[in-house]
Amino acid sequence: MKPLTKAEVCTVYPPRYELNEVTLNIAKELMRDLWNERRKECGLPPTDDRSSSCKFASLMARDLFGGRLAGNEMHVFVVRNGEVLDLNEEQTDVVLLADHAHYEHPKCVLHRDYRASLGTCMPRVRHWLKVAEERLPATARLSQEVPEEIEELEGLQI
Repeated sequence: MKPLTKAEVCTVYPPRYELNEVTLNIAKELMRDLWNERRKECGLPPTDDRSSSCKFASLMARDLFGGRLAGNEMHVFVVRNGEVLDLNEEQTDVVLLADHAHYEHPKCVLHRDYRASLGTCMPRVRHWLKVAEERLPATARLSQEVPEEIEELEGLQI
């Protein structure tokens, strides 16, 4: 799998869907269903707890609702309009991190190994985004565009 580029991590993505209580709840329910699909593939029983799914959840949240990836050694989330967007904020592993869950350590998420790990999530996230498009209301759709500045940021040295 190809690692995410530094540009893919740093770029603020535009929202494809408006973020409101309805769309946020649909995205969280979708994460639960799709995370259980993945658990089943791994021979694990279904659960309401999505602990350890933050990379998948943050990539999906970013692509649906806009923002940029942010995180630390223990957790990854989205920063959108200066606010944290975390589809997993109620999950056990995030709750246990308490105030440290949304501490931002930019060098961590830009590290090649971290970006490589995020990159391994992308094929599944792309599939999940198609499922999300079927479940989210068409009236909440804003855009399909991918940010143009990704190519410009490729040479970024961090």
